[in-house]
Amino acid sequence: MVNNTPMNSQSITVTTAQVLDLYASGRRDFSHFDFHEAWMPGLELPGIDLTQANLVSVNLHQAMLSRAKLSGCNLWRANLEGANLEGADLARTVLIRAELSYANLTGANLRCSDLRLATLHQGSLRGADLRSANLSYTDLRRADLTGADLRGADLTGANLRGATLAIAQLEGARLDRTWLDEAEPPHPELSAQV
Repeated sequence: MVNNTPMNSQSITVTTAQVLDLYASGRRDFSHFDFHEAWMPGLELPGIDLTQANLVSVNLHQAMLSRAKLSGCNLWRANLEGANLEGADLARTVLIRAELSYANLTGANLRCSDLRLATLHQGSLRGADLRSANLSYTDLRRADLTGADLRGADLTGANLRGATLAIAQLEGARLDRTWLDEAEPPHPELSAQV
């Protein structure tokens, strides 16, 4: 069940099937809906607007959410393993302890998002905007961060073993206790921090 609680109105409950029907009929705005703990693996909803939706513990395993608007969402403990979030807007989103292994976040906007303790193992973050994001204690093993903008990001205790950091921007990034073994290529910003 999905709950929509817009300001100054009654709560509306819809099923995942109804969301799919509404999406198929052309509706894209599902902002402020409550999808917590919803089971929606493999859904194909490119361009959907879930701005400030409650997606706590939602299962969107291998979902197709390219260009989705997810800014301000609460995705705490969400399962987005293998999801396609290419070009998605996830600015100021809570992704604490989210599972994003093998996810495609190429060109995604994750500016000022909270990814503490998230798992992005082998994820693609090529060209992603991670400025001022909190990535402390995040698992980024073997992630592709080619061209990612990590200026001002907090990578305290993050695991970047085997990650690709070619042309990544790391000016002002916090790298205390960051695991950098086998990161490729050895980045000048990183070598100064180690």
